[in-house]
Amino acid sequence: MAPQFHPVLLGADTLGYSYARQFHEVYGLTSTVLASADIRYTSTSRFTSYTVIDGLDQEETLLRALREQAGRIPDGTRPLVLSGASDWHARTLAKNRADLEAWGYAVPVIDFDLLDRLTQKDRFYALCQRLGIPYPRTWVLPFGQVAQEVTDSGLEVLGGVEQLRGADFPLIVKPSNSADWHYADIEDKHKVYTLGSYEELVRVSAQVEASGYHHSLIIQEVLSTADTSLHTLTVFADARGEVRMAVSGDVVVQDRSAKGVGNPLVILGDRRRQDLLDHARRFIRETGYSGYANFDVMDDAQGNPHFLEVNTRPGRNSYYVTLAGCPFVRPLVDHYVLG
Repeated sequence: MAPQFHPVLLGADTLGYSYARQFHEVYGLTSTVLASADIRYTSTSRFTSYTVIDGLDQEETLLRALREQAGRIPDGTRPLVLSGASDWHARTLAKNRADLEAWGYAVPVIDFDLLDRLTQKDRFYALCQRLGIPYPRTWVLPFGQVAQEVTDSGLEVLGGVEQLRGADFPLIVKPSNSADWHYADIEDKHKVYTLGSYEELVRVSAQVEASGYHHSLIIQEVLSTADTSLHTLTVFADARGEVRMAVSGDVVVQDRSAKGVGNPLVILGDRRRQDLLDHARRFIRETGYSGYANFDVMDDAQGNPHFLEVNTRPGRNSYYVTLAGCPFVRPLVDHYVLG
């Protein structure tokens, strides 16, 4: 007998569509999709029941929509398995877990305190340093209230951009907190900047300071410019922090757009990367992580891997996990529905 639950999906990009496709392929279910825009390849799919809601990227609007949606679905169809397609979704769901569970949702994300720590890249790199997990040479440029927190992290913390006046460029610049970056009002905002000069660094840091973004900027060496230097590692850990499923992939082509750079567009999954898995296992055990984690990794010119970040959700292109032999929604249902 198939398990009784109903999928509710937030967002309609590639990950949202992949969720809907998988819930239909594996369980024969039609997913409810809530989105802020009409993304046609998802909204026209027979796998979805699709609703466009203005302002869905605002927390108050999202929670109201989820409360109302729960009231529309019969009580016998529980739990409502709630999955988001972005970092902001994961953060917002973790933050409001108690209310969501009271409305009948299963929330497959880690606890908010752990998510908050791991998704701020300065803290992620501090943890990598402590665990011996390789990462790029990193400088941290703090803004506002987080300055003291990162000063105590053990990373190279800058008092100002002038300390990099004599640095070798180009350098990579990205926000430590991508969820808050979503709201920063910055002209020609990028997910990741590649800056060719000190003058460009001064310009970008001034824009960030004026935007009201109150976390750190991460400044890093350029490891490689080749798409094929990127790797993705997706793992699912049980409640004891043991990795039960892991699939690695080599990126062939990445997205090069300003807001999508780094997202894999083509992945080959025919290699087992035991070295990456060993690092991920150590990370998972140390943090007590459970559920899905997706690690972005890049090789340097010598082919040595460096961990760039962890996504506290399946990656945008997680259908490669299914193609490797494990339907990627099955661990979610086994863990959060069947227990």
